[in-house]
Amino acid sequence: MTTPSTESTPTATERVPGTGHTEQTFLIGEHVYLRPIAAADAKAATAWRDTIFPVSTERTEDYIKETIDKQDPFKEITLALVRKADDVVVGSIHANFAWIAADFSGHVDPLYGEQGQAWKAEGIVLVAQWVVNEQHAISGLCQLPASETVVIAGLAQAGFREVARFREWFIRDGKRVDKVALEYLNASWVATLGDPATDELPRAGTGEARPVPEKVTLESDPPENAILVGKRVYLRPPTREDVEEVVKYSRRETETFFDIGRHMPDIEGFADWNETSQKEEFPRWVRFSACLRETGEVIGEVGLFDVDLINRTAESASFFHRPEYRGGGYGSEAKQLMMEYAFDRLGLHVIQSWVYFPNTRSAAALRKQGYTEAGRIHWRFINEGTWENFIVFDFLASEWRAMPRKDWDQAAG
Repeated sequence: MTTPSTESTPTATERVPGTGHTEQTFLIGEHVYLRPIAAADAKAATAWRDTIFPVSTERTEDYIKETIDKQDPFKEITLALVRKADDVVVGSIHANFAWIAADFSGHVDPLYGEQGQAWKAEGIVLVAQWVVNEQHAISGLCQLPASETVVIAGLAQAGFREVARFREWFIRDGKRVDKVALEYLNASWVATLGDPATDELPRAGTGEARPVPEKVTLESDPPENAILVGKRVYLRPPTREDVEEVVKYSRRETETFFDIGRHMPDIEGFADWNETSQKEEFPRWVRFSACLRETGEVIGEVGLFDVDLINRTAESASFFHRPEYRGGGYGSEAKQLMMEYAFDRLGLHVIQSWVYFPNTRSAAALRKQGYTEAGRIHWRFINEGTWENFIVFDFLASEWRAMPRKDWDQAAG
């Protein structure tokens, strides 16, 4: 009979510093390792929580309980980035599993300087190899400030490659710097399907930008609740009635190329999402209903999401559920009004847009509106028996302001 040991397993506070990584068999690098974030890590929040604002230990404990602990590990995970030498938490690495692909990001206390960048690169590589090579994601994407040269070099050495560059995206040390998109592809799929960077990009339209429509001078009261008014359309906040209209037409959709198939939205869920975004004092989503000036009918919606009022950036989006108003210039007019809101009212510096390769009509519209191609992001979703790509665009406020202004006639396209 074996006599039970009287020794207890050491707790985190009793553990010999520098031995924490011995308790696991993977996600261990040369200088750092990754582990789940624990309640005790609230004391090191300035190192791992990606915020520029001061947050108390008590509030971080709530954040761990309410956000980190509730992450679905099959969809999203945030891991502590820990220094092997002494088990000190120096940052965090985040992975989000979107569709068949993954997105990676990281944060390290900036006080560590270039050494911290090296740790961040090592942590991102560890999680990318785990998610893509072991868990068989098709691709991984990491987007970084171009000023993080040590991180970018470390990722490139591990097999990441730059595929897109969004101009002047971040503010770092008082200067605008680009956002660099680097992807990490599953080598087995590359061997099977070839390099997606060689895929031909289908195109439509001339690619020439047209003038911005001149501002409309109103000779009477504006339409009810209007925020911006153009010659044929105006923008106002969306209502529940608008949601019901969009849902009704979504169930009658005949086109499949502009998204990953058609959708069957639920009125209650769609309305709740819309109302929740409007409750935020500084919303991440800003949405407008696009309405006809002549009749007040809602024909589509435009908006901004992932609005960042610190770096002054966002992504633009549009959808016109009324098919009879597609291709007639109504969408471009509404989009130009939205850009006036983004650049002149919100004071954004740059916006971006992502378009599926097959959606040549939307890509042509973006070029017509003045956007510039920023690159291509590969293997992000499934389409017609293979993995499909995005073309990505950016648009600077200075470029929009420099575009010629001209009155649009009724045949604007």
